[in-house]
Amino acid sequence: TGQRVISLLILLAILLSTAMTTAVGQSIGVLSAMRAQQAVTIGGDRYATFVQMGEEQTKRLEQDRRLSFAGRYITLGTAELNASLSLGLNEYQEDVAAVYPALAAVRAGRLPEEPMEIALPEHVLRYLGAAGELGERIPLQFSKALRHGIESKEVEVTAEFVLTGILEDNYLHYAGGAVTGIVGEGTAEMLLPERYLYYNVDIRTADKKTFQDTMDDLIDTLSVHELD
Repeated sequence: TGQRVISLLILLAILLSTAMTTAVGQSIGVLSAMRAQQAVTIGGDRYATFVQMGEEQTKRLEQDRRLSFAGRYITLGTAELNASLSLGLNEYQEDVAAVYPALAAVRAGRLPEEPMEIALPEHVLRYLGAAGELGERIPLQFSKALRHGIESKEVEVTAEFVLTGILEDNYLHYAGGAVTGIVGEGTAEMLLPERYLYYNVDIRTADKKTFQDTMDDLIDTLSVHELD
């Protein structure tokens, strides 16, 4: 009888140990998924971004088989809303809703599709004194820097946009002092001098384990400046 009790206790211990291991494994999996989702919400579904890339550099990134994703966008410039908050205007030539879901959450209307169309967060419209009605014309003055090493030269642009979408407010970005507006593809080419038409390229590597080696090689072969 004693031996049977001991056997039952051993079996019970094995079952409990297996259940605990499974529960811990599931918890780690859930925490890992939550951490990844939090990273996407804050910084987008990307591993890194190269900035100030020329057309040739951008094409080489898009064609590199070590990258599972390479998407481009152009920073149109920055408008100062007040002393502590600025509005960055981006023209995405990638699927912005897939890469930056928190930025592209539409409250009303739609994302811009044509040049000079714009979508802005709801609170930004209040800062601008706009009525927030779809189809409304939104005048903006913004600037863009041309940076090479320590040299910085800005171009000032004044333009009028058509409001096609009102975006959900992202309060994490408000806390950081910068929010993002989205303009339609082709806007940058219409408004910026040619030398300011450089790309930002979001990337994901096909193999996470070789991420750093891939980055180091890309930086070397594409002659990417350390600031970029």
